[in-house]
Amino acid sequence: MENNLGKELEEKIKEMAAEEGIELVDFKFSFYGNQYSLRCLVDYSAGGISIDKCATLNRKIFNFLEGSKMLGENFTLEVNSPGLDHPLKNYKDFLRIKGSIVGIWLNSPVDTKAYVEGEIIDVSERSVVLKAKDKIYTVELEKIKIGKARFDLEQSKSRH
Repeated sequence: MENNLGKELEEKIKEMAAEEGIELVDFKFSFYGNQYSLRCLVDYSAGGISIDKCATLNRKIFNFLEGSKMLGENFTLEVNSPGLDHPLKNYKDFLRIKGSIVGIWLNSPVDTKAYVEGEIIDVSERSVVLKAKDKIYTVELEKIKIGKARFDLEQSKSRH
């Protein structure tokens, strides 16, 4: 039952997020002790969601849950942005931070490297193109184990 309920909630929350012009990036649904827990990571497709927008969606979801009684009265709800440490796994994750510096760990080497780091200069549904110090790398998404955004203070200063 929890699995079906979780899928139903995820679809409803995706709809509510879309109504606000944002995407549900990640969804976790669990039951622990005597209460349900929902954790939603949301962002704009181009990144940069505000705390206010997260709070607006949180209220919308909370009001829906409270009104529908789908989870009873004992539940926790979190709506957050993915944050800098959110793992990058798919096309939308990389597209959201295009132009940023990332580190990517690979399942299989690209040019004998198991790790590449550079600026995302292009993203397609099949690959990510990075500009590293020594060259341009095109990495197929299926070869990526995990990616992480890297915070570069100099890059941050040049954007502002």
